[in-house]
Amino acid sequence: MSIEKYAAECCVCEIDAKIKESLCPVCLTQRVMKGKWKIVIIWLLREKALRFSELKSSIFNITQAYLSSQLKELESDNLVIRKSYDEVPPRVEYSLTEEGNKFVSVIETVNNWGMDYMKIQKGKME
Repeated sequence: MSIEKYAAECCVCEIDAKIKESLCPVCLTQRVMKGKWKIVIIWLLREKALRFSELKSSIFNITQAYLSSQLKELESDNLVIRKSYDEVPPRVEYSLTEEGNKFVSVIETVNNWGMDYMKIQKGKME
């Protein structure tokens, strides 16, 4: 689904206008990131372009079909670029767009929260 479609859905959303003003950006972000592995894919691409096989081997238990669909959605939402090289054997690399790179800071914040939370949980277990 494209960003335009998400935005169009926000325009016709029937919730109270005041709530809508603060909720729509969060709702839009949730819709774009919907999918089990999208955040992980962006995190893996944050430092360099990766081939499909490198992404697949980095994500435990993801199927080829699901990785392909997640990458297509990220590409459609302008977060990932797919670059195909005219070589034999064929080579395809994925990298982040400028918009995808902007989202990395959000994931860094989530990562920091997760690390702190893991420490708290570990402390409770000791």
